[in-house]
Amino acid sequence: MQALRVHDFAEGLRLDELPDAAPGPGELRVRVQACGVSFFDMLISRGGYQWRPPLPFTVGSEFAGVVDLVGEGAEGRFAVGDRVWGSTSIGAWTQQLCVPADTLQAVAPQASIDEAAVLAMPYGTALYALRERGQLRAGETVLVLGATGSVGHAAVQLAAALGARVIAAATGAAKGAAAREAGAHEVVDLADEGWKDRVKALAGARGVDVVFDPVGGAAMDTAFRTLGWGGRHLVVGFASGQIGSLRGNLSIVKGASLVGVDLRQFREKEPAAATRLLQDVAALHRDGRIAPRIAARLPMQRHAEAYALAQDRRTLGRVLLLPST
Repeated sequence: MQALRVHDFAEGLRLDELPDAAPGPGELRVRVQACGVSFFDMLISRGGYQWRPPLPFTVGSEFAGVVDLVGEGAEGRFAVGDRVWGSTSIGAWTQQLCVPADTLQAVAPQASIDEAAVLAMPYGTALYALRERGQLRAGETVLVLGATGSVGHAAVQLAAALGARVIAAATGAAKGAAAREAGAHEVVDLADEGWKDRVKALAGARGVDVVFDPVGGAAMDTAFRTLGWGGRHLVVGFASGQIGSLRGNLSIVKGASLVGVDLRQFREKEPAAATRLLQDVAALHRDGRIAPRIAARLPMQRHAEAYALAQDRRTLGRVLLLPST
């Protein structure tokens, strides 16, 4: 089988030939048909993430495919031929992947395998952030920064599905239109120097209840200032490339909270709760309430092109690698 692996962070990805994978006890082997290319994947492949796996390692955190081998003790939930999706911190960019059976979700009969491949990380992160960490309630107002990035797009859809009023922050008319298409009720243009005042006007006297922030940088301080009393600012990531900072007195003035969001640690420390969370994501996708936008599909041999597209701020939607092509 083939796999995209990192042997040296300075060298980049290498397409390796490896022995076929063999499932251990309680595991299923998945013939991977599609994988997502996420910001997390790109960071970890370059040694830029806060956790560095031992070298060499296979990159990839999102996948979907077909069960083709059942390990000892894994019988029952899925059978050979079933379509499944899931996530893992690393290891997904390969033609065969062995994972515990209880970490997988079924691809809905009417659903595309491509969409299923990019559900786990963005939608899992966004639902964990908004519902578990942000305690979002129906009728509240959510400001989503980076609303057309993978996790921002997911947050727009999920916040709307949870009954919130969504203000999407994006740059330019095309991205604003994409945010509205995803379900945003209002859109502000981050290229406008007065976007903070625009958000405040849209939120009204109560202010924003929850900020969903995968961007960081200077936008963090600006967005925090739009929060109303008891607001929650969810720190999801730093797609801007800069870690944002705040003046501590702001949290006192607003009675507001800065809340960290890390899906990887949530899965490690609370695996049962994380499994239930992904089951909820699967149900929302099955019912047509969420749907990823797919921008491109490329074979693993064209991984450099996939990286370039995924990093291009003009790309609207997810880039997929197709291991079996």
